[in-house]
Amino acid sequence: MSEQPIRVILADDHQLVLEGLATLLERTHDIRVVAAVTDGDDLLEALERQEADVVVLDLEMPYHGFTALSEIRRRNLPVRVLVLTAFADGESMQTAIELEADGFVPKTESPRQTIMAIRQVAAGMWVYPRAVQRMVFRTRGGDVALSQSEWKVLEQVAMGKTNAQIAETLHVSKNTVRFHLKNIFEKLHVANRTEATAWYFKHRTRYHAPSSR
Repeated sequence: MSEQPIRVILADDHQLVLEGLATLLERTHDIRVVAAVTDGDDLLEALERQEADVVVLDLEMPYHGFTALSEIRRRNLPVRVLVLTAFADGESMQTAIELEADGFVPKTESPRQTIMAIRQVAAGMWVYPRAVQRMVFRTRGGDVALSQSEWKVLEQVAMGKTNAQIAETLHVSKNTVRFHLKNIFEKLHVANRTEATAWYFKHRTRYHAPSSR
């Protein structure tokens, strides 16, 4: 028996993009578009009516994409979210990551890359193109640019907490903790939790680390 196709909901306020992507995906053997919507309200309604594996979400659509993503996570809906965007600025990407987006695909990517990203996200992988990683993981002039969420995770690591304990304390998923740790290690140029802890106690006063308590 063949495997069930990946059920996808498309959310984009540009009708041309929506129709083009739907046509593209319907030509694949393993992806089925179960709904196509143009704003966040309709997306949440579709998620209540349809079982879906992946939402392909435009951040710029009405009833903002960030609001829809936040509501999906607040309701704990069992769906992966792949952000489709033409405006890849670092702040927006960081916000989407903190709202637990599962991946990003620029609208400038080839159809093949978009299809691959949907398959990867559906399989439980994170999909972050190099261009997005450079924006989110950047450092400037030797100064470390940790986000507030990253500082909170680093503080918990320095207290000796496990990923599960950190997730419970900060009210985020363990996947989010792991992602922030990867980000932190890259920014600090450290290899493990011990080195990250040493860095924290050496530099926390200089960088005015916010307390998570």
